[in-house]
Amino acid sequence: MSDERLKQLKQGGRQKRKRKHRIQFAIFMAVICMVTLVLLYMFTGISYVKDVKIAGNHLITDKNVSEILDIGKNSRIYTLPVTEMEQNLRLQDGVKNVEIQRHFPNQVDVNIQEYAVRAIVADGSTYHPVLENGQILKNQQADKSGPILNDFEGSDRVRMIDILNRTEESIRNNMSEINFLPNREASARVQIFMNDGLEVIGDLRTMGDKLNYYPGMMKDIPRDSNGNLIKPGIIDLEIGAVFIPYESKKAEEKRLEIESEIEAKKERDKKKHDDKMQSLKKKLERQKESKTAEQG
Repeated sequence: MSDERLKQLKQGGRQKRKRKHRIQFAIFMAVICMVTLVLLYMFTGISYVKDVKIAGNHLITDKNVSEILDIGKNSRIYTLPVTEMEQNLRLQDGVKNVEIQRHFPNQVDVNIQEYAVRAIVADGSTYHPVLENGQILKNQQADKSGPILNDFEGSDRVRMIDILNRTEESIRNNMSEINFLPNREASARVQIFMNDGLEVIGDLRTMGDKLNYYPGMMKDIPRDSNGNLIKPGIIDLEIGAVFIPYESKKAEEKRLEIESEIEAKKERDKKKHDDKMQSLKKKLERQKESKTAEQG
């Protein structure tokens, strides 16, 4: 091999080594820069949570959410216990699901999904929302927007809410008041007053599959040129789907039967209240006697 060729090979080798060293140095400096940036982010104010965005909440306030999250001015975004925070929020009344996302460099998004309000219940002069899972939020007030549930308790309330969950929104919005009126002959009777002037009577166990046909039933009832009912009445869903005008004898019998049920219920409620008060009175008297005996 000639001296010139040998010289060229040596020079090429030196250039390759220099290029390799430059690449290694560039990689080393890039790693150093990345580590430095990470350390700066982790141990300077950049990683402190600066912005918390809360969305989807109506039943639970932003203030309550913030208190549960407990994100302070010195909370670093990478140390947030996200899973625990989500679980704590899911335990709150009305909250169905929660998703918390962290966004670089210091933003937290809290997306809350709540149970829908399906009805309201009266408590004196105030109203409380009833959620789609049957829960009553007794610590919250609701507008008197209906439908108002009366005398539904426990599993009966849950069953009625399940019916409302399966009923089309336009029909639910047309409901003004829903009463539970069981008697010996009809142990699960439900009475619904509609905003359009009609009244629906049905059985809690069977009416769920029938209410969505209400618009079709309503169209068959005669109305005047202004859209008002010519003959208001009852749509009876207890057996089939029959319209009974109020002026008919059958409607009068149904009305008297329902009024009798309401009066009987009032009497039962009064007796229950009186029994409770009597029991409380006896308990207080026993406590008084026990206290007197101890002092003697």
